[in-house]
Amino acid sequence: MTPESPSDPPLRFAWTAAGPFAFTDEGAGPPLVLVHGLPGSSRDFRWLCSALGHDVRSIRVEQPGFGQTPWTTESGTTLAHRARFVLEAVDALGVDRFRVLGHSIGGPVAMAVAARAAARCDGLALIASVGLHPHRLARRTPRRPELARPLTWRPVQRLVLPELRRGFARAGFPASTPEGEMIQCTRVFGSLDFAHNRAAAFGVRAPSLIAWAEDDALVEPAIGLSLSQVLPDGPRLPFATGGHNIQKTRAVELADALRAWMRIPTA
Repeated sequence: MTPESPSDPPLRFAWTAAGPFAFTDEGAGPPLVLVHGLPGSSRDFRWLCSALGHDVRSIRVEQPGFGQTPWTTESGTTLAHRARFVLEAVDALGVDRFRVLGHSIGGPVAMAVAARAAARCDGLALIASVGLHPHRLARRTPRRPELARPLTWRPVQRLVLPELRRGFARAGFPASTPEGEMIQCTRVFGSLDFAHNRAAAFGVRAPSLIAWAEDDALVEPAIGLSLSQVLPDGPRLPFATGGHNIQKTRAVELADALRAWMRIPTA
């Protein structure tokens, strides 16, 4: 179910040593750091954070090149670069212990954060996550790592943008996706390395919560099942319906499971 209204707190800004980043910070209690997918922003979690309520400190960090965080704050696009950015943002906000949640391609980032910060991370939650092996969208979309650097150059961007826009439309992403975010998605997707995802997963020591929907058009249920077999024990939430964005369509059910997993008393 979806809550009656979303939670849309104003964006705030802080700085890592490399540059600024945008985030929201709401609620109190145990910190939960939320990592959105691509394209995406902090608003991807507005329904889930509404359902979580004020007993969870929900920290949504906008990833480099998305929302209001400039890509120059972390120009690298590998899993290691993106996990490093999240940890630097968490440090900049003065957060010591935390749980981390990742949606879609933000899932491997969350796994890498949990593995790198094993002494500080109390839990890992994955929502419709990309996993250990290529999912259906990755299998039908060519990855071009050699384009990563040239895509920061305007002449190259002008050449590839028409085809990128057509590709995004075919994948079901909204026509309103900003050009800069399409470019950054292509750079990150080109750096996607499932061997790195697997290494991150095997490094996780914290309990895990994993949720997926059977009717997800982008990441099939087998991906969630394989993650469930590798990651440490915890709740497993398969939904019959809900699509790829279950942080909205199943926000209430997910919030209830997250609160129980985090041992937060119900009202």
